[in-house]
Amino acid sequence: MSWERILDVNLNRLTESLKFIEDVIRFSAPNQTLLSEIRRLRQDFLATKKRIPLLKIITFRQSRRDPGRKTGFDPQTRESYADLVLAGCARAKESSRTLEEILKLSDPAAAGRMKEMRFQIYDLEKSLLDKIRRRFDPGLQVILDETFVKKLKLPQTIRILERHGATMIQLRVKSGTDRYFYRLARKIRSLIEVRRVAFIVNDRPDIAQAASADGVHLGTEDLPVRKARMILGPDYIIGASAGTLSEAARAQAEGADYLGAGAVFLTSTKPDAFVCGLKELRRIALASSIPVIAIGGINRTNIRVVRKTGVAGIAVGSFLFDGNLRKNLRLLTGK
Repeated sequence: MSWERILDVNLNRLTESLKFIEDVIRFSAPNQTLLSEIRRLRQDFLATKKRIPLLKIITFRQSRRDPGRKTGFDPQTRESYADLVLAGCARAKESSRTLEEILKLSDPAAAGRMKEMRFQIYDLEKSLLDKIRRRFDPGLQVILDETFVKKLKLPQTIRILERHGATMIQLRVKSGTDRYFYRLARKIRSLIEVRRVAFIVNDRPDIAQAASADGVHLGTEDLPVRKARMILGPDYIIGASAGTLSEAARAQAEGADYLGAGAVFLTSTKPDAFVCGLKELRRIALASSIPVIAIGGINRTNIRVVRKTGVAGIAVGSFLFDGNLRKNLRLLTGK
């Protein structure tokens, strides 16, 4: 049996799969922690490859005569990013297991390292899939406060938001009964037709879950992010408010998917909110590896200086609904 050819093809397959996973993390699901993990894994693999006589092994390569080269061998299509990641991780796990078994014959230490890498890929796969399931665009989060809701025709409002650049809609309810909050959340959930627009409920993981929202936004006095994750599970988006660098670090460490940083300026929606200002916003944006969404008093006159801080997106409420909604959206998004 040509063990060299099996080694060659699996070394190539693992090299390609690890690079693919790195590119997914880097460009489609940005996360500094996961990026560091996959790059460390690739470095370990390169160090292990140096123990193998690659020049000798390549001489056994017969790619032109390989029956697995035919294009019809694997006709399966992928339907989502998650499918692509599953396929890439599957190739990496299969290759590392094959390399482990073959290297047991010549280099038990390298075989042991391949086994360690395989288990690291298992862990990385889970973390990456958890993040991809919670993919969202932080560009423009619209705060749909209960005070606005009472004045709006919701079906028309949601259509306008979807067509003119809103990427997230957060329902904020601070008064009334739980049943009122739930029914309003269910109504808005049913009205959102564009899949890319994420629906977020303020403060209440239980109502977010009951209303089939995409996630919840938690204030600094609400349930901790870690506890909310225990309730909601891995698929829900969890955002957390942060007015200081220390609050941002704590929310990120607990597993928040994004930070709502502010208030950046005084805002009529929450007149008693702590104002962090542009300087602290910039510090939070630079220090965070998860998206930072600036919130509080943002409008067409200050949006440029806010974006220059490095934030991933903005959250706007009163500016949009005080006046013509379409016009105000265009002023922010150009759509």
